[in-house]
Amino acid sequence: MNKAKPLNIALQAHRIRTLFPGSKLEIKDRELRWWYEFQPTALSKCYKIRLHYKEGSHPNIYVIGEKLTLFPGSTKLPHVYNTAKQWLCLYDRGVGEWKKTMFIADRVIPWIPEWLFYYELWLIDGNWHGGGNDHGQNKTIR
Repeated sequence: MNKAKPLNIALQAHRIRTLFPGSKLEIKDRELRWWYEFQPTALSKCYKIRLHYKEGSHPNIYVIGEKLTLFPGSTKLPHVYNTAKQWLCLYDRGVGEWKKTMFIADRVIPWIPEWLFYYELWLIDGNWHGGGNDHGQNKTIR
């Protein structure tokens, strides 16, 4: 059986540049950094995003440039690995929703505006409608 090889940084970068022309991308020491702005809906604000990917690891996504608003009474953002860093949780790393053999641009990046959309809904009613795992309480969010 042939086992698929992980995609290298150059292939990942090429795919991102192809799908997001004009975005900022840097490669240094087998690490990729990418910056882009997403607007999840026509009525949404724009969010500045930084993606950091070290070859052989998982891509990490951060909202940068401004502090995200919390729902009144909340002390942390929903569905993040770290509220202070605004480090978004876009997928379950333990179940293979993204693998090193997949293009980040095709699999992970499309989840960014989706996360932002659910974040904006959370600001309205305080409920996370995006599903997944609540990292602070180790329970599934429906």
